[in-house]
Amino acid sequence: MNSEASRLPPSRTRLWLLVVITVILAGWALHATATFMVPIVFSMFLALLVEPLDRWVAERMPEKISWLGHVAAMGAILVALLVFIGLISMAAQQVVERFPFSNANAGSLLPQFGSGSDPQGGSADVAAGAGATATESDASSLAAGDATSDTRVSSGRFSDLFSGALQSLVSRLGDWASGTAMQILGAAGATLGAAVLVFFLTLIMLIEAPRWREKTENVLAASASRKAADSTAIIADRLRRYLLTRTLLGVVTAALYAGWLWLFGIDLLVVWALLAVLMNFIPTFGSLVAGVLPVIYAFVQKDPGTAFAVGVGIFVIEQVMGNYVDPRVQGRQVSLSSLVILIALLVWGWVWGIAGAILAVPITMAAMIICAHVQSLRPFALMLSNSTDMDALDRQVSSTD
Repeated sequence: MNSEASRLPPSRTRLWLLVVITVILAGWALHATATFMVPIVFSMFLALLVEPLDRWVAERMPEKISWLGHVAAMGAILVALLVFIGLISMAAQQVVERFPFSNANAGSLLPQFGSGSDPQGGSADVAAGAGATATESDASSLAAGDATSDTRVSSGRFSDLFSGALQSLVSRLGDWASGTAMQILGAAGATLGAAVLVFFLTLIMLIEAPRWREKTENVLAASASRKAADSTAIIADRLRRYLLTRTLLGVVTAALYAGWLWLFGIDLLVVWALLAVLMNFIPTFGSLVAGVLPVIYAFVQKDPGTAFAVGVGIFVIEQVMGNYVDPRVQGRQVSLSSLVILIALLVWGWVWGIAGAILAVPITMAAMIICAHVQSLRPFALMLSNSTDMDALDRQVSSTD
């Protein structure tokens, strides 16, 4: 008796195998071509982002100087880029200045263990003093003194071992932080070069946009051309709302972080605030990184109790922002399944690294909207969205309201 799987049409099986192979090959191709694909995708999203400003200025200018719309749009991008690079550089320099140490002076950040002990070996001196006192006592006291001395020596050795392990951890964390900051500063030139490429690609896309609309209308049928225009408009609208919302939520989270850390006397507030804003654009993992690093730093700079209190406060902030404020403010502007967002983050993070993690949600959101406007791909759009039926999906992607 044949099984249910064996009765599936061979053409359907071949189709699914072809889809799987195509997805794997496409992922590998995107991973291999990241050098030029990432700037192109960034430029496309930037062009969609600033297009309303470009159009608004151009419509209010005489036709001969309508190009001022391009100037206004690119000027906005340039200002945002300069502010971003300036903040990153300032934060990286603060980290480098705060962590200039090596293994030799890592212990200066640590609280000293043992009452009245000298950082350079006070525990050994205490043990030696106990031994000297024991040798001056009588025979019966000598045995008790030796036992006490052994206990103190053991305690001192344990304290030294624990302190040495902690100093090693602090040294590693400091070297990592300093090295990472130096890498960020060293990569500033490469980042600036990529930013210049993205800048000019965005400018060319804005200039060529009207011509490409006409080309699309002439190549595609009227209904297909209208669907393409609608999809593009909805993607641009959702992208602008998404970025605006994420930025506002990131600023609020950063302010809460900075206020809470300031109460405990934790420095590098600019670094932690900027980290909270940037990591807010990476779902799930971003908030984890932004929250764990200040706790580790509080442990290094202060003590375990302070680190625990800082961690509890940050946990509460993330719970309130992530589970209460974010869903209500974000609304249906993303309209993606939470599981899909997590999977997309992992996939695009592997494909394009940090850039892929940042672009994961916009790319997946655009793919969902495009699939929703293509009849044969609507089931895929439903699987990507957080809707449970086609009517709800249509309400999410049918307009820019």
